[in-house]
Amino acid sequence: DDHWLLIAPLAPGLLPFARQRVRASELLTTPLPAGRILLVENERSLHQLPQAVPDTIAVLGAGLNLGWLAAPWLQACSVAYWGDLDTWGLHMLAIARGRVPQLHALLMDAATFSAHHALAVTEPVHAPESACGALGLNEAALADHLRAQEKGRLEQEFLPTDAVHRAVHAWVDED
Repeated sequence: DDHWLLIAPLAPGLLPFARQRVRASELLTTPLPAGRILLVENERSLHQLPQAVPDTIAVLGAGLNLGWLAAPWLQACSVAYWGDLDTWGLHMLAIARGRVPQLHALLMDAATFSAHHALAVTEPVHAPESACGALGLNEAALADHLRAQEKGRLEQEFLPTDAVHRAVHAWVDED
């Protein structure tokens, strides 16, 4: 089965629709018309994304279906990844970075976990450590830290919207 992804332009005029579904396999050969691509693990986080972010399209809901990131056109884009701050989110970040080495992680760091640890819950099953080679040193240390916590899972949809807006705008400003 081909995985369907939710595509949402964060600026007017990039696509003829406010949102649309596209099969992951189509993104291997069909570039999105934006210089910045924001990968978001869960569709539920769409409401947290800022609007009027120039030249930016969000791709939501891929989960572990990240094979489409091998698309050659992505190498010319500025790409950011925002997932759950847990071992699975970091596992997916590592897989994504293995395919898009220039990928920038948003809100997936120790400072974010520390600032919002009161919102953390138990992670029932930890991700395998096999993909951790693509993580930076701080991200790998964070994965180890999260494994050791009783409540080591911070789901992205529970982060404050203003924190998400700041992170997205900081990424755009760095670009």
